[in-house]
Amino acid sequence: MVEGPTAKAYAIRITKSFQNEFVKEAFAKTRKAHVPVENLVGKRFLEADSLGKNILLFFSDGIVVRLHLMMFGAIHIYDIEEQLLKPKERVRLMLTGGKRKLVVYNAPVVEIDYRERILQKLKMELGPDPLSSEWNKSKAVENILSRPEQKIGVALLDQSVIAGVGNILRNEILFRAKVHPERPIASLSLQEVERIVNYAEGLSREFLDHKIQGIGIRDLLFVYNRFSGFCKVCGHPIKFYMQKPINRKTFVCEGCQK
Repeated sequence: MVEGPTAKAYAIRITKSFQNEFVKEAFAKTRKAHVPVENLVGKRFLEADSLGKNILLFFSDGIVVRLHLMMFGAIHIYDIEEQLLKPKERVRLMLTGGKRKLVVYNAPVVEIDYRERILQKLKMELGPDPLSSEWNKSKAVENILSRPEQKIGVALLDQSVIAGVGNILRNEILFRAKVHPERPIASLSLQEVERIVNYAEGLSREFLDHKIQGIGIRDLLFVYNRFSGFCKVCGHPIKFYMQKPINRKTFVCEGCQK
């Protein structure tokens, strides 16, 4: 599943590689073309950005393409004469410019609409994004505290709480904050919630820096996917289980995370 830092890294790469291209041909396989894909022809690509796990492609005349890659989506930018690396039937969006082609494979969500409508909808659905210029720590804290009966490990995957946090970030945030994922939010102190929110921002930025540099995030993973491993901090065995009711892989050091 693409998390916020991966979406932001994609947006940065797309902006660098495709900026100021004028669309000569446009193809989309989607049921969410509220603006016909043909309307992209002749439009200039301005920039890409992300909001949570969504990648947004901005074009002249206020048209925006929203992408959500989920588990299996991918984006490639080719030189204009370069052959596609994957079969054409996997293409969900292809935008051909003068020098390059932007191709999106296997994306479950390809939505084409006007800027105001897409941004308004996303802002209603999503919590604050740690990688956004509009990041609001106080709102993130408020969102968590508004769910006193929910487990903190469950709440962090709800995109209306903090946008962009996926399962890897969730596990690593809670480990660093020394909070067990099974704890009800009502049991957390304000200081613990603030610590969780601070790590949501800090780790998101660390993940993004690694992805921009192309060096991977393995050195940032203290518990995630450390099956039968031991805590780097206290030496306690790392416990693995599937947290209910979300059935997501969960890793915890019960020495550090009481």
